[in-house]
Amino acid sequence: MAQRPHVIEPVIETGTEEGLGGGLKGPRIRCPKCGWQPQKNSRWACKCRHMWNTFDTGGVCPACLYQWTETACLKCTAWSAHSDWYEY
Repeated sequence: MAQRPHVIEPVIETGTEEGLGGGLKGPRIRCPKCGWQPQKNSRWACKCRHMWNTFDTGGVCPACLYQWTETACLKCTAWSAHSDWYEY
């Protein structure tokens, strides 16, 4: 019987849980313009009016599946490419 490969889910660090655990670390998420780091409870609104944390889904609205390629900072209100928010 063939074994199925083990998949490790990435951990996204938002800066609010630094130092917790000892597992793998993913990218830090921060505004490329002002450096603000969203928290787990930060919420963005989609054009369909659904509210969610855009970084939980990589910018895809879970309600209507719209792909946001840019994300607005909740602190400085500047728009940046969603991919630019991830700091490796």
